[in-house]
Amino acid sequence: NSNFLQRTMEPTAGGEMPFMRMPHDTMRLGLPGAKADVSHLGKHPVELIQEQGPTKDVAEKRAMLANLYGIAMPARMDIESQILSRQRRLPGLPSSRLGLELLTGDIDRFGFESYLDHPGDRPDMPRMDLHSVMEAKMGLNQMPGYGPGSTR
Repeated sequence: NSNFLQRTMEPTAGGEMPFMRMPHDTMRLGLPGAKADVSHLGKHPVELIQEQGPTKDVAEKRAMLANLYGIAMPARMDIESQILSRQRRLPGLPSSRLGLELLTGDIDRFGFESYLDHPGDRPDMPRMDLHSVMEAKMGLNQMPGYGPGSTR
């Protein structure tokens, strides 16, 4: 495609728009578009902001805290986030991780994932009680002599 354009487009003096000698072959090359001819742009600026935004914000916040309170403050926040990310409820019970959301500031963000497609709202999700989940986790339901219909 770019080979064809190089053969058919002649650069003009003064950095003006190139002049095409041959018409665009739509059947072979598809519909012409301005974005296809520009290869240096890459992604849309909004897409770049959405991809790099959260990681860039975290890095800027860590640098600001290190400059303001010293290097120990970001290290302390990292340790606290590791501790809060390990906190869980018993298996089978949903964990909101409220402490981690408060520490990271995610509690102030309200996006589509906050109210759409919760796993607990799905009718096809299996509902297991706490005892069944703990038995499966500890492997008690696979041992002989345990389970419904067994006598001891």
